[in-house]
Parts: sequence; structure tokens; C-alpha cells
Amino acid sequence: MSRMNFTLQTQAGEQRFELEYERVFAIGYAGRNLEKTMEHIRELERDLGVPAPKKIPTIFQCGNYLLTQEKDLVFVGEKSCGEVEYVIVVKNGKLYIGLGSDHTDRELEAASVPKAKQICAKPICPVLWEYEEIGDHWDQILLRSWQTLGGTETAYQEGSLADILPPDVILKELNERVGEIDNCVIFSGTVPVLNGFHYGTNFRYEMEDPVLGRKLGYDYDVIAISEEER
Repeated sequence: MSRMNFTLQTQAGEQRFELEYERVFAIGYAGRNLEKTMEHIRELERDLGVPAPKKIPTIFQCGNYLLTQEKDLVFVGEKSCGEVEYVIVVKNGKLYIGLGSDHTDRELEAASVPKAKQICAKPICPVLWEYEEIGDHWDQILLRSWQTLGGTETAYQEGSLADILPPDVILKELNERVGEIDNCVIFSGTVPVLNGFHYGTNFRYEMEDPVLGRKLGYDYDVIAISEEER
């Protein structure tokens, strides 16, 4: 079991939330619109040489140690970038929703998507919401991300949870293919990029609930180190 501390933000206030988790998963190609999902798959093939998956959505298990709340993250090479995603936290059968970035090495992804998912830390915002408080207006919740390129912050992604498979569908796929899921952290899949893939020095991302008038937000610096030996 691994452990991580969060703040649970509810309509009644905030409280400390300690999570003991057994496994971390990243879901790929989880768009709710199949046509757009296939368009994304073709985009990855064309622009990055990423092979098409055998089944969608795809399920990747990641090492527990990849989950992080650090703000300065080091990656080998200059072609890795984040993806804003909602995160499902399952604790003792109850669902909580967070915000994370499925940071991925895009060069390695062309050779092996599972290895690309495994090689990069997965930043997660230290605040969670109860699913029960947002389930009735799920599709209205917004996702956005920005990258800092050449010192200027630029919009990178924008969409809503209506673009991504909902928690019940993702958990059904996991239960059928992996086994019963509990005490796990699951990155959901992402929304499309606005103007192609970019590799910035800072990745900022947020999830906004316009109904309850609150946001989750986080950012981290992307520190690229050389692949050459010294």
C-alpha cells in the first residue's frame, strides 16, 4: 500500500483526507465521442508515430511511486508534456474526484505507449471533491490546461467532462478486464489539444465546477535533462 494526503473539499467545508492506495491506472483513448477518439488516434499516428491501440479505451497500470504532488519535475529529453485529466479516487468503495496530469514522454510513446506512461511522474492536485456532490451536473464541469512556451503562457487544452467517458463506464471496464477495483487512483483520459502538441517549461491545469462555483487547480515546472552521458 502507498499513502498520500489530500484535502477533501465539500460544500460543508474542508477536511484532511488520507489515502492508502493499492494501484494507479491511466486510461487512454477515453473520449466519449468515438469519431473524435479515432481522429485523435490518427493524429497521434501521423504526428508522433504512435501505433493505434488494439482496444479502446486502453488501460495502463503505472507504478504507485509515479503519483506525485511535487512542483519541480525532471524528465529526460525535451519532448514530454502533460495532459489535463479528471482523476477517480476509489477509497473503501466510495468515489472521490480529483485533477491530474498524465505527463507522457512523446518520443518513447512512438515505440511503446505502456513504457511512455510508466516513465513519467503523474502530478495530482492535493484537493479532492466528493463524487456525490457533482454527479448530477457532471457534464457541465470544465477542464483546461496551459503551457509556458518561451516565457509566455499559452492555452493548450479546453473541454468538459462531457468529452470523456464517465466514472461508471471506466470502472466497469476496469472491473471486467483487471478485476475488482478499490483503493485505487485512476487517470481518466484527456480532452483534445487546441493547436497541436507542444513542450513547455510549465504545465498549469484546472477543473471548474460552474454549478457549485469552485475550481481545482495545479501546476508544475517541466525540467528537461539531457539524454547524453557525462
